[in-house]
Amino acid sequence: MSTERRTKARYPLELTVHYQTLSSQPVRGTGRTVNLSSSGALIAAEHDLDEGARLKITIEWPTLLDGITPLQLVTTGKVVRHWQSSLGVAFDWYQFRTMKRGASIALPAALSRAATARSGSVSLSNRDSEKTAAARIPLRNAG
Repeated sequence: MSTERRTKARYPLELTVHYQTLSSQPVRGTGRTVNLSSSGALIAAEHDLDEGARLKITIEWPTLLDGITPLQLVTTGKVVRHWQSSLGVAFDWYQFRTMKRGASIALPAALSRAATARSGSVSLSNRDSEKTAAARIPLRNAG
């Protein structure tokens, strides 16, 4: 008999995920959430990452801010379980950010720099300059 260790409710949401390992040689990939809670997620991913791997994760949120602006959930976390093509990730923190309409995937930095160098224009997918819809929310229980 197994004992449930989770303290937060999990919701069965299938949302598009983009992730990147926070290491000297980053691994980037995409996937889908299987379920999601305020403290973590189960993600069907294209890479089998080791337990302990640190990730930056962006999840395309299913609702619009004010019915107009697309949102994304941005978080960092650690792989706490992995099996087959699924990753169990515990979040460190998370925040909602607005997305540009119609943009769902940022270009890798090398492609973005190359496109800017050729065209002399500014990249349209600089996520670091996006406005924040909410401040960072620490994931600690208040009591």
